[in-house]
Amino acid sequence: MNFMPIYQKYLAWRDRHFPMGNILRHTQYVLVFKTTNYCWYRCPHCCECSGPNNPRTFIPVRTICSYLDQAHADPSFSNNVVFTGGEIMSAYRFGPADYVPTLLNHSLDLGIGTDIKTNAAWVRAGFGEGIFQDLHHVISSHKPYSLQISLSLDRYHKNALENNAAVISRLAKMPNTNAIVHVSGFNNHVDMFPALLERIKANGLKIDEVLCGSAGKILPRVGGRILLQYSKGTLFDGGRARDMEWAHHSEFPQFQFLTADGMSLIAFDSAGRVTLGENSGRKISTSFLMRKNFNVYLKNLYHIRADLVKATWREETRARLLDGWRFNER
Repeated sequence: MNFMPIYQKYLAWRDRHFPMGNILRHTQYVLVFKTTNYCWYRCPHCCECSGPNNPRTFIPVRTICSYLDQAHADPSFSNNVVFTGGEIMSAYRFGPADYVPTLLNHSLDLGIGTDIKTNAAWVRAGFGEGIFQDLHHVISSHKPYSLQISLSLDRYHKNALENNAAVISRLAKMPNTNAIVHVSGFNNHVDMFPALLERIKANGLKIDEVLCGSAGKILPRVGGRILLQYSKGTLFDGGRARDMEWAHHSEFPQFQFLTADGMSLIAFDSAGRVTLGENSGRKISTSFLMRKNFNVYLKNLYHIRADLVKATWREETRARLLDGWRFNER
């Protein structure tokens, strides 16, 4: 007996009544690699609960490169990747010395839009100059503005204003460093960005304005090479931020965050998990590791995405039964 028509009718019914899995299955995705949960800071607002007491372990380079290769061949991939942590630059202290440049070069060689997030606390460390030299080599070896460096500008990160200014100024003074620096903060810290521009000027750099992008946005440009972008957002009460009374409460489940900008985030972490979204709401996760006969294998990206869709169906069912959640109310 051919059960395929019955199965197809079941899928159509499920997608009609439980639509989040269907949405995620057909939505483009961004890969996020939370390469480590170690960080030399222990910020009170950290949604990842990263800190100096966490394991000094990293997602292996070959694992990340394998998933980049698979995603690059996937029509549903948005062609964007984010490398973050914890603090990814801690690899210069505890990981392979070439960890960061290997990842950046592999991603950029594939033509993937690449973003690396860092707290910039390394700027005056003994290994800081090595980071600058690696970033300079990566940037100068690839298409201009194909790499974005994201920094946090807020009052939760120690010396954030000074560190941001030092990183931007140093990069702007290096030759052939045509890169984007994305500075992000919170809604109640917007006064820090004008202060950052003043510190950069005090370092002897000229800041002009340039029309950028199809939207015709005016961006500040530092030293003729570094394009600055600034964004502000809301602090959500995930991780340690749940103890901060002014943090915005996350909605459960997190469906409304998953595809808010027309894309979903698929985030890998150093503990072997893959999570939809990053910071908001109830986590929807699976594992990217598969164990068989006492051996551990990597799941391929297709199966990971299928597992996340299944996890979303389960979560939507739970939310309907326990929270009275309805898709058409959102």
